[in-house]
Amino acid sequence: MSTTYLEEFLSSLDSLPADITRKLKLLKHLDERSAALLEKIEASLSKSDKGDSRPAILKSIKDDQQSCLEIAQEKISTAQQTYDLLDLHIRRLDQDLKKFEEERKLGKDKANKGKKQTGDKRKSTDAGLNEIDMEYDDTEPKYCFCNQVSFGNMVACENPDVSVMY
Repeated sequence: MSTTYLEEFLSSLDSLPADITRKLKLLKHLDERSAALLEKIEASLSKSDKGDSRPAILKSIKDDQQSCLEIAQEKISTAQQTYDLLDLHIRRLDQDLKKFEEERKLGKDKANKGKKQTGDKRKSTDAGLNEIDMEYDDTEPKYCFCNQVSFGNMVACENPDVSVMY
């Protein structure tokens, strides 16, 4: 069953590199258009200093500024679409991982059902820390001691063998 999740997820990634490349090229093109307009505005400003037709130059500058703002809005929209596209894939991977873990736990429970259990049954509370009731994104990095996301300033972990962030 795990290969099914992996195969489905990998097949959903087929078009992702091309989609991201297309969006990044669009952002580059918009940056170039914006830079050209800014150069045009600077040239118009230098003309206005020389005493050329001031009202016409001011109108040209205003139009170019408006075009720059429209390009900036388009860049924001494109960046948001790119982020949403990546976020969609990350959320799908997270969902598939949860399903896989649930199936794995069910498989372990079935395998352990017939075995006799001995020893203390203690509930782990992450080194006695109380869990903080705050909303957070499951994709945020976890930290070494509490295995939770950051809820503010973090103290650095000095253990070089810790594989998670601090």
